[in-house]
Amino acid sequence: MMTAGIVAITAAAASADTRIMPARQALVGTSIVVWGNTTLANGTAYTLDCGNGTSTVSTVSDRSYIQRSCTYGSANSFTATLTVGAESASTTIAVVDGATAPVVTVRDTKINMAIEDGLRFLYQSQLNRATAFDTNMTTWVSNTTSSSSNSFVALAILSFENHGHPFNGMDIYAPVVQRGLNYLFDKLAQQNMSSDCGTAADPCINVPAPTNIGLVAQPDGTNGYATPIYAAAIAAAVNASGATTVGAGIGSNNANFVAGRSYAEILQRIVNADAWGQSSTGLGTGGWYYGLRAGSSSDGSTTGWQMLGLFDSQAAGAILPAFVKTRFNALIPNQLNTNGTWDYQVNGNPASAGDMTKVGVSLQGLAFVGVTAPDARITAAENYITRNWTTQVDSPEYNCGNGTPSANNKGCGYSMFNIFKGLKAHGVAALPGILRPAGGSTGMDGTAADDWYADYVDTLLADQKNANNAAGGQWDASGAPFLAFSGYSGNTPTGSTALAELILSPVAFVLPDPIRFSTVGLSELTDTNLVGTEHTVTAFAQSSTGDPVPGATIKFVVSGQNVGATGTCSPAGCITPANGKVSFTYHDTNGLGNDTIQAFIGTLGSNIVNKHWVAAAALKCDANNDRVVSPADLKIILAANGQAAAGPNDPRDGNGDGSINVADYRYCYLRLTAQQP
Repeated sequence: MMTAGIVAITAAAASADTRIMPARQALVGTSIVVWGNTTLANGTAYTLDCGNGTSTVSTVSDRSYIQRSCTYGSANSFTATLTVGAESASTTIAVVDGATAPVVTVRDTKINMAIEDGLRFLYQSQLNRATAFDTNMTTWVSNTTSSSSNSFVALAILSFENHGHPFNGMDIYAPVVQRGLNYLFDKLAQQNMSSDCGTAADPCINVPAPTNIGLVAQPDGTNGYATPIYAAAIAAAVNASGATTVGAGIGSNNANFVAGRSYAEILQRIVNADAWGQSSTGLGTGGWYYGLRAGSSSDGSTTGWQMLGLFDSQAAGAILPAFVKTRFNALIPNQLNTNGTWDYQVNGNPASAGDMTKVGVSLQGLAFVGVTAPDARITAAENYITRNWTTQVDSPEYNCGNGTPSANNKGCGYSMFNIFKGLKAHGVAALPGILRPAGGSTGMDGTAADDWYADYVDTLLADQKNANNAAGGQWDASGAPFLAFSGYSGNTPTGSTALAELILSPVAFVLPDPIRFSTVGLSELTDTNLVGTEHTVTAFAQSSTGDPVPGATIKFVVSGQNVGATGTCSPAGCITPANGKVSFTYHDTNGLGNDTIQAFIGTLGSNIVNKHWVAAAALKCDANNDRVVSPADLKIILAANGQAAAGPNDPRDGNGDGSINVADYRYCYLRLTAQQP
């Protein structure tokens, strides 16, 4: 579970011209890279202060990346500051002592460090970084320049967004996200769907005229992959602000069609084009292929990317043409195998081999059409994943990475990402048989037995390269530790790093709307209970349109009388199911007093709710649970005259005789503590 966001480490607002990295965590004695940028000219004097008594004073040579190594000798909060000319920006470094802090805290710190170092690597990977961060309208976050690697741009942008860095934020990554989105908008191509408009499979929906125009990724034979990946990155931006419009001058590949149109409209046009591109004949009906509109073909990888894009788009409020799921239902018997895997290429043979790289697609596809546990197909997929977790023991249809069986899961970012999405989509918290002990190797890190996600996090923490290096922080296939993107992509550090960052994100799909979650994400707002009893709160992850967001991992934090209290989640694992809701129940062990409770999805915090633990007598007569006895309570008691009490602690039954009547009204009248209703 990604819990590093529990520490309050919000960066200070940056100045107009100079920005510094987001607030982060560090371990005592471990060097970290502290960095920032400035729009002021190279040659300007600067100071980069670690906040621990050490600093660098020099002149700017690369204004896009001003950095130094900082090491902290004690557990404390330090303020790092970058000053360039008259401009300055500060951030907080929360330092944890690995020798004395609880193991769970040390683990959370390491997760936060891995995330921040990986995002820094993606920032550095902009090919035009020196100009892109402040002058170019677009940026390319990738280590290669082929058109097919545009997908890596989208995955990198989605990584920033899923870790709470939207295009309209104030931190150092916001301009990267904005320019990355502009790049994707620029590379979209118009798709004329006129022949299908008005038919039974009409994809021309929910957009203003011209309704026949869809939008697809640059048409190069791989837009079956790329189009839904574009959609995922744009969907996260729609969740941040769907009303935002694309700026003038964007759209070189679509005759500037996108300029002036809202992000939400563009997302809908992409969804329409993906629906138009769905295969519609033969065994492949309902699937997608490398290029859209492939007749009877259906590729397993493309299906997985479509699940990402369509799930995200729906969560962001886009409407999916009704025929898409009907067709996809028809595809499932032809591409899903009896062992739970998904075919590399559709073949209509349920006895096919399959492999770890696409078994997660099976789970995603079943979730897409509303199949929930218990279901034999879900069980088969989970059993297959468990059986092949450490080594691919079943005969594989496809090998990832360096071709060794062990690389088909934890050596393959593409495989891990699909399994991550699939298991999260069904709220699976544990896979008995993967043999990860409770609490990990220490027995103390707070994780449950057979926690598959904790095992993935262990792997990613161990496999990150050169995290303390100014140019490092990536995951790649350049040698041990090994993490390939897939079997056919070569060594693509930005792609592998983006997938690692997405797996380390607290959501399988899109982040919930931050305003909704921070204001109404947790309920009940206030409650009063007897001491020594249990209390339950419910977190609700929803998009900006109010649609539930599945696959989000929720962390509940109790402060006050029962500070640090642990409890149980429903569903187990604290992962939001299809309805977007997770309930958390804990027990009062510390007697009279007050608690506050807050839910977290990564660094995104919910509203804070209150819990009051009182003695039995204090509950008497307080019928509306506002902690005072007032005329409003008397009205409630009078309205219930003649009813049986709901139980021995019913506050309306003041005298405790089991029935509510005028005697209770008199009893409570004598105990008024407030005269206002």
